[in-house]
Amino acid sequence: MRGLWGTSADDGRSRNRNQGRGGENSNKTESDIEMRPIITSQSCTRIDILNKAAEKAKIRGERENSQPLTQLQKEKILLKMNYKLLLLTGVWQYVHSVATNVAYYLHVQRPPLTDLGFELLPALTKKTQVISEVMFFICLFSTIGYALSPLIYPRRNLYFTLMFSRFAAILVLAQTLRIVCFLVTTLPGPNYHCRPNSPDYSPPKTLWDIFGRQDAFFGCGDLVFSSHTIFVLLCALVWHKYCPFKWVRRVVWTLVFIFGILVVAARKHYSLDIMVAWYTVPLLWAAYDHYFPDKLPLDFEPFPELPVKYRLERRQGGKGFDD
Repeated sequence: MRGLWGTSADDGRSRNRNQGRGGENSNKTESDIEMRPIITSQSCTRIDILNKAAEKAKIRGERENSQPLTQLQKEKILLKMNYKLLLLTGVWQYVHSVATNVAYYLHVQRPPLTDLGFELLPALTKKTQVISEVMFFICLFSTIGYALSPLIYPRRNLYFTLMFSRFAAILVLAQTLRIVCFLVTTLPGPNYHCRPNSPDYSPPKTLWDIFGRQDAFFGCGDLVFSSHTIFVLLCALVWHKYCPFKWVRRVVWTLVFIFGILVVAARKHYSLDIMVAWYTVPLLWAAYDHYFPDKLPLDFEPFPELPVKYRLERRQGGKGFDD
């Protein structure tokens, strides 16, 4: 099996043949030989990563006298790469808010539809509904804290801007689908303030109300699918992708399931709204991750020691890497 940078026994014979041909390759330096990419027909995991590492090593050789980038400098570079997406996300929150006001305007007070979750779960009262909101903010703020942690304690290939940009992109896609769903079909709101004869029912009545009201907790008609569940699922997916601890990921997914139960018990959404969010958001995340994987600039040097220390030393074991 060949070594990583051409360390097989055939290299000596190849150089002798090149010298016998008039020395046409005599100008090649030892570094040129070491830096050539791997060409092998044998399957080797992560071989493409190592080939890319060789290219990065060339650039590193040109910048060997430069100072390494700090965490804040890297975050600024990523922010410049993703600022348009983040601006779109901010604008889209306003568009989503206007759409929910339109849904509230179109809503008609009627008794809630029959729901299996309502039949199985006892209803929370108006005072105990706050439990679901507490669970929501626990998931949200814990995720924000973890996303900000690289600014205090830098870790390899973990950046706040990278995590937040992926969160924002899926949020825009999910909210777009949600707007289409709840505007094409208006369902009677199951929450207490949406039911007939409720004194708390207050839909928007003017254009100012539609374009100026901001209320994420007491709307009616914007049901399929749950907006709060979108946020909680995105938080869980951030933990799942970027957190290395399995037990943390298991705890987070357990909280997602409990949150869905609490939302149905609070009569804020039908079971349908939760279940549609449960499979829509992860599918959007998987598709986005496939077509737009995380990419870091070469300045970040995500594999700084690969060209020097990572060699195909386990030639007989089949793995080819010392991990």
